[in-house]
This record gives sequence, C-alpha cells and structure tokens, in this order.
Amino acid sequence: MSRPSLRIVVILVAGIAGLKVWAQDRYYRTIMHEALISAYQERAAATCQKEVSRTQRTKPANPWSAPEIVIGGHHVKVGLWDIDNPLWDVRFRHPNLVLKTGNAGTVRCSYDLTAGIAAIADGNP
Repeated sequence: MSRPSLRIVVILVAGIAGLKVWAQDRYYRTIMHEALISAYQERAAATCQKEVSRTQRTKPANPWSAPEIVIGGHHVKVGLWDIDNPLWDVRFRHPNLVLKTGNAGTVRCSYDLTAGIAAIADGNP
C-alpha cells in the first residue's frame, strides 16, 4: 500500500471509532433517561399533586405528562460561583424529573430525584 492510501485507511478507522463511541454514548443516555422516568414518574406525579394542593392552586385538569430529565433545579436561585452555598448541589447537580400539564405545559412541576421534593412553577420559565 502506498503512503496516501494508508492515511485514508487510518482516517477512516479513526472516524469509525469516533462514530462508535458517539453511538454508544447516545444509546446509554437514552436508556438511562427512560429508566429514570419509568422508575420515578408515579412518585413524582403523586408528590407534584400534593404540592399543588398544598400551595392551594387549582388542580390541573389534565394529568401530568411530557416527562423529561434535567440536571439541576432551576427553581433554586444560586450563582455558579457560589460554591459554598448549601443549595449549590441542588441547583447544579441533582437530577430532576420535570412534568408538565395544561395546554402548552402551563404548570410545570420539577421533582428532585435525590431529595424527593417537588417545586411547582406556573407558566414556562
């Protein structure tokens, strides 16, 4: 094999290896996303319903839906630079299951999977 064709083969193999790593990462993230949702969705919906009734808001007409996993509780106001704040982990590290209800997700409930608490927000942030 001549030298230019060997370079093409090396570049092709490196591209295939990169594609393999990317595909495995996407597959792992998808599986973990679905596993977390299936494991915590019922508990999160019950906790969100209790939080809605505790804050004396009107009960959502539609059931909780559109679950998604996000990292960090966006309802906690902590600066990125404020690492000594006891709520820093809650804001930037804890996984949250976000449930929405209403026509366009007008009521959002963020359930902290680590702490087991919920926060309700009206409207989209």
